[in-house]
Formats: sequence, structure tokens, C-alpha cells
Amino acid sequence: MRKKKSLTHQFLKLVSSPSVSDNPEFDAQDSSELYRYAIKNRLPLLYLQALKSLDKLQVLREKYNELIERYVHSQTAICRISELLDKTGISYAFFKSIRPYKEVTVDIDILIFGSDYEDTLRILRDHDYAFLGDGPLSTTFRDNDAKINLDIYNEVGVSNIVYLDKEALADFVGKRELPNGATVSSLDPEADLLALIAHSVIKEQMYVLSEYYTTLYYLADMKEEGLDSFLSLTDKCKIRSAVKTHLGITALLHQEAHSFVPVGLMRLVKKLNMDSLELMRVRKMGFQMPLKYHPITLFRTLVEKFGEEKARRSFASQTLSMLDLRFASTVIKRMLQHVLRETY
Repeated sequence: MRKKKSLTHQFLKLVSSPSVSDNPEFDAQDSSELYRYAIKNRLPLLYLQALKSLDKLQVLREKYNELIERYVHSQTAICRISELLDKTGISYAFFKSIRPYKEVTVDIDILIFGSDYEDTLRILRDHDYAFLGDGPLSTTFRDNDAKINLDIYNEVGVSNIVYLDKEALADFVGKRELPNGATVSSLDPEADLLALIAHSVIKEQMYVLSEYYTTLYYLADMKEEGLDSFLSLTDKCKIRSAVKTHLGITALLHQEAHSFVPVGLMRLVKKLNMDSLELMRVRKMGFQMPLKYHPITLFRTLVEKFGEEKARRSFASQTLSMLDLRFASTVIKRMLQHVLRETY
């Protein structure tokens, strides 16, 4: 009797890979179960599009139509805020929000460069974006028309901790064309990928399959110059440990599903080596995703970040802020939520 493949294997074979030309494999009995798995891994639309291409949507067609409508609204929201910031001369870039494949995002992340942060907040208030709340490094607004949140960042970080220096990212801003033909300012692929990895390891402390596909699609279009640029930025931002772990898991998953590792990914893995700790855990847990990173992985990443001056100062600021009992209580509560949750 043939051993049943893991959900991850089934999912990756169906959704496939930008480096694979074989026909997707599909078991009609698994469509609803795999859809729930796609939601946990933050790529329901990508999954439903794979079903649609095989004419297998069936009972999930209504879900597909709902997600397409949400996707269109999110693209409209991106265009609307982009036009406003361009018109007012704000220096900005979208990051982690415009994926290299069609997917619905929970919110829209915008990084503000230079000293334009306070001006940006004022402009959004003046143009009827609803203020929802703020923190040490970011402020959240609501686009009520599109029903989506906008996270405006003064620095890329969590709480007081800056895990990517925006000054290091400022040279990696370009124009990105959206599916509707509009162009907006966004981080270049190598910087956007680095931001996604840093966010995954340091803030969310979890690997989900949406990050697997973002990595594969970005790397599939990167020439050798882009790969070298990515590695250079990784070292400049002192985040090699997180990148090594993330790319190792990505390579392992692709090898397990498709029996090879894409060329660009393999080049990076060879230059960085792999982190055996997380790879052993992935195998031990039967390739089940999402994967919560081991505390040792987070510890190694944070220790490396101490080598960057801005990050080091932000750790000191976080320590001082923890003396405020209300602030400390909020941080501890969020940490406990991170431990208990199954996805983000």
C-alpha cells in the first residue's frame, strides 16, 4: 500500500514551483483540507488559482471569487495611497505587501525614508484615513473603502527593536508594476526578500509556505548580480543567520517535493551553508508547516544583530521601556500569544 504523502508534499506538488515544468498533481478528495492548510500558510488565493487552472474549483469557487474581490480592493488601496504619497513628495516604499504572485495580504506595509514620517502621519489623517493605533516604530491606519489596514513604518522593527536599518534599504527602492498596470515605489526584490525573512524569523518567529513561494519567485528572476547584491545586503544588515536558516528550509522543501533545488537558491545555500538544527526539526515533524523556529535560532539571530549599531541602540531602548509595567505587560502578553498560536 502506497504511503500517503504529507499535506505539505501534496500542497507543493499541486501549487508547483516557478522552476518546475511538470504538470501539477491533484487529488480531488483533498481540496477542502488543502484549502484550510493554505489559509494557515497564508496563501489561499495562490492555492485556489492552482485549482482553477485545472478546472477543479468546484465547491471552492465562491471562496475564489471572494478572494479575487479582496485582491482587487487591496490593489486599489495600494494605488490610492501611492498616488497620495507621490503627490505630496513623501519618500517611501512598499515592502512585504506586493508579492511576486497574486495573493491577498492582511495589511499593507509602507516604509518611510528620511524624516518624512511625521508628515506622512499628518497627511493620512488629513485625507480621511482612520487612525487605529501606534507603537514606537510604526502607526496603523485604516482604508475604510478597501477595508484594509495600512502599517506606516518609521523603521523596520517590532516594539522598539529595529531589525533592519532603513538607511541600508534606501538604495534598494525602485518602481514595481502592479497587475492593473499602475507603478508604485517598492523595495527591490533582494531587499524585499530580506525584509520578509527578517520579519519571519525575528517578529513572527515562524516559517509559513507563503514565504517559501515568495522566495522561489523572487530568486527565479534574479540574475547572478542580484544574488550577489542580496548576499551583500544580508551581511551589511547583520542577518546572515536568519537568511541561512530560511533558505535552508526552502531548499529542503523544494527538494522533498520536486527532487531538486533551483539554481539560484542552490547558489545561495552553497555560499551560506545550511542550519542543521531547523532542517532536522522539519524532517522530524514530517514537513508540517507552519514551523515555529527553535529559540536557539532566534537567539543566534539576535546575537548577530548586536553587531549593527542601530539595532544595538534599539535593544537598549527596549530594555529601558520594559521598566514601564504597562509596556512590559503588553510585550509579555504578545510573547505568550506567539508561543501559543499555530500561524500568524
